[in-house]
Amino acid sequence: MGRFGFLLVILVCFDAWCAPVKLMVEDSWPPFAFREKGRAVGMSVDIVRAAFKNVGEDVELFQVPYPRCLAQTQSGKFVACFNSARSKEMDADFLFPKEPLFKSKGLIVALRTGTSTKVQKVKDLEGRTVALPNGFPFGVEFDENSKINKVFTANDLTSLMMLNSRRVGYVAIDEYVFYYYLKNKPEFRDRFKVIIEMSEEPIYVHFSKKHSDAKGLIKKFEVGLALLKASSGYKNILENWVGPEGQRSVNVAALVYQPAQFRAPLYFPGLMVE
Repeated sequence: MGRFGFLLVILVCFDAWCAPVKLMVEDSWPPFAFREKGRAVGMSVDIVRAAFKNVGEDVELFQVPYPRCLAQTQSGKFVACFNSARSKEMDADFLFPKEPLFKSKGLIVALRTGTSTKVQKVKDLEGRTVALPNGFPFGVEFDENSKINKVFTANDLTSLMMLNSRRVGYVAIDEYVFYYYLKNKPEFRDRFKVIIEMSEEPIYVHFSKKHSDAKGLIKKFEVGLALLKASSGYKNILENWVGPEGQRSVNVAALVYQPAQFRAPLYFPGLMVE
C-alpha cells in the first residue's frame, strides 16, 4: 500500500468504529448557520457535514450563540466551532485548517432607482447613512471611517428592510447574505444594486488548542474539505443556498489521492480524482 493509501486508512473512520464528531455551530447567521424547525441548517452546516462525510465521519451539532461557541471551544469542552474569521487574536487561542469553508466579500448595496451615481468607493459614503449589523467588520477603510453615518441593526434582514423603505440610503452586507435574501425574499428582487465591493474575508471552522482530538480531526477535515471543493457537490451546496448569481469560486487545497477500494463511503464517490 502506498503512502496516500495508508494515510486514508488512518483518516477514514467507519460508523462501526467511531461515535459522531461533536461540534458547535452558531445559531443566527443565515444563510451560513441558523436554526430551522429545531435543527441546525445552512450553507456552512452542509459544507461541514459533507467534508466530514468524505472521510467517514458523522457529525453531531450543538447550536448556540456565537460568543458561547467561542468560549466552549477555547476551554476545550468542544473540539471545534464555526463560522469564524481568522485574526491574530483568534490564532492565539485556536487552530485553523489550511482552507476556509468559503471566502466572501462585503458589499455596499443601494436601491436601483433614486440613488446618487457619485458613490463609487468607500470614501464617497462620508456624510451618508449606511445600515449594517452590529459587530460585523467590513474592513479597515469602512470600519474606521467616522465620517460615514453608520446605523447598527439587529441583523441583515432589518438593514435591507430599512433600505427598501428608504429609511437609509445604503446597506453594508456580506455578499452571500445579500444573495440569500434576494433568492428567498421576492419583495427584494429587482429592488437593489451593488455599488461597492469591499474586502474579502475567509470564514473557517476553528479548532480548540486544548481538546485532545483537535489535531487529528483538523487533518481529517482538511482532506474531506479538499475532496468536496474538487467535486460538483461544493458548487451545488452554494447554489442551493444563494442561487447561481451568489455562487463564488473558492480556492481548493491540494487533493490527497484516494485509492478506489476506499471510495465507497465517500459523500461524492463518483467525483474523486484518479
